Amino acid sequence: MAVKNDRKKSTYQEIAAEAEVSIATVSRILTGASKVKPETRDKVLEIMARHGYDTADLQMVKQPQTSGIIIFNIPSLGNPFYSQIASGAKAAARRHGFQLLVNEEHINSNTIATLTGLIQKVNAAGIITTNHVPTPLLRKLYDTLPLVQCCEFDNELEIPYVSIDDIAATKATMEYLISLGRRRIAFVNGPMRYKYARQRLKGYTESLEKAGMAQDPALVIQLPDVSYDMAVSAVGQLLASPQKPDAFFCISDVYAAAVVKSCARSGINVPRDMMVTGFDNLDIASMVNPAITTVNQPKYQLGFSSCELLVDLINNPQTGVRRILLETELIVRESTSPLIS
Repeated sequence: MAVKNDRKKSTYQEIAAEAEVSIATVSRILTGASKVKPETRDKVLEIMARHGYDTADLQMVKQPQTSGIIIFNIPSLGNPFYSQIASGAKAAARRHGFQLLVNEEHINSNTIATLTGLIQKVNAAGIITTNHVPTPLLRKLYDTLPLVQCCEFDNELEIPYVSIDDIAATKATMEYLISLGRRRIAFVNGPMRYKYARQRLKGYTESLEKAGMAQDPALVIQLPDVSYDMAVSAVGQLLASPQKPDAFFCISDVYAAAVVKSCARSGINVPRDMMVTGFDNLDIASMVNPAITTVNQPKYQLGFSSCELLVDLINNPQTGVRRILLETELIVRESTSPLIS
């Protein structure tokens, strides 16, 4: 970049301070990244011009980006929940001429350097996150490149997301179980660092309150991971207690399958003696016997909509933060059917 006069140019840090923006914002303007508000861009360029920079090339209006790499981050390739989401995101990326790069990694303080290195290496146009990301790291990523949250999202930050209403979906399922006469409904939950675990627990407790049913802490199983074997063991202990539940609401089909297994081991008939519901509508829900009633998430649409939102953000950074909640559906199967014994 040429200098307009002989006076010493200010550093980018000084320009950022005067413009009251981050250095990352100045960097995005210099490299042609699009996720900068027009008024912010104009302000920074005006300050740069006053400090001796030739900003003529940077004044050009950026054309819509129709190619590049989008990083799709998932915590585990072994979790079948993410495969259909990735398929939807890939279809949307192709539709706009982008390539989707699936990155398997939990985003935390130990891995953020590797991820930012990957972003720089492939010159990523944007990123879709599907898992819990600590707020400071999520803010850092969002300041680096266009970002959309899928499934998991952080309400503390003004960042776009596509997800579902976990509380409403849980309440609908609980109301269904209560309508079938179930009064001691156990709840099998996952790690509380996840939004879905916190919101589904909220939906569970509020449903009990609405129905005038007492909350029994002994009926809540809190697990540190979505593990089939771990759930089989924990559920088995609850089934061996004097005060057994008469139904299980599980926040995952993996947990629900574990409940069906534990009941079979204990000689408990599903659904006559124990009704079971899951969440996600994974293949395993229809493969076990009896097949499991579950909440269907529109997994393909979650991925597709997230990528559509990201491409729009890449090319129209002035667009306000959009937040989309997709509809869910309760799929009733044999595990809650009063006609099955």
